[in-house]
Amino acid sequence: MLVPNAFLQAEHKDKEMPGNRIFGKTGWLLVVVYLGALTAISSFIAKSLFTSNDFGYFLVFFEVVISAGILFVLAKIHKSLRDKDSNSKWWNRGLRILAVIFGFMGFSTFIVGYGLYSSLEEAQSDPGFQNLDPEIRQYIVQGTYTFGTLFIASSALAFAATIGLPLRRKFGWYGAVSLILIQIIAVTGLLDKDRATFFVLPPIIAKEFDEAQLQQAEMVFVPLVMNGVFAMLVANITIVTFLTLPRVLAAFDMPTDVLSTRLAKGV
Repeated sequence: MLVPNAFLQAEHKDKEMPGNRIFGKTGWLLVVVYLGALTAISSFIAKSLFTSNDFGYFLVFFEVVISAGILFVLAKIHKSLRDKDSNSKWWNRGLRILAVIFGFMGFSTFIVGYGLYSSLEEAQSDPGFQNLDPEIRQYIVQGTYTFGTLFIASSALAFAATIGLPLRRKFGWYGAVSLILIQIIAVTGLLDKDRATFFVLPPIIAKEFDEAQLQQAEMVFVPLVMNGVFAMLVANITIVTFLTLPRVLAAFDMPTDVLSTRLAKGV
């Protein structure tokens, strides 16, 4: 049974929660992933702004400054949301919006995963596919199965978040945070141009194209992937900032340091 004034009660719980809690291994994992994403984002911005080699010596300094700026903005957003009027309608609306977002993500990832499996079955019966080099065929099959499985698993987490968040169920919160952490871990490396190029044009595939086609692919698809990953990381960090607000955690009947506490219970 849902409590109508859950967020008002959550505010009261938040004030009663003790401030000193043990920071567990899972909490440290969240910090490492969070800071890792910030580092990747700041490095991407710095390299985009300062392309000249003349600034190479100061690039690390610029990255630190940009990281500090991002943390400052996130802290302001966090404080603004934390101090928001505890009217349950506002917070319920935020959770419903997130539920819609995760629902769209779940539907999209499921369609992509299912499409990968279907396309692979059709390709394996295509004579043209059978005429490809065996090494290339194996690479395509393994990559398709791997990404198809990841997309299907991601859709399950997204649908769990879609159902659980508006109902204020813990499995919804865990589904949302797990999906975000998986995405951050999986795609952060693609902000590096060399890694993004390897992802778009792995050597085993690149050897099938001529120099002009490779240059065109690098000019079009590599920036598209990197910019898409950048936008995804910014969105994910913003969502994590909202989901880890003390008042939101309390509404799910969770302590502020929920990750470390859950780990301690499971050990």
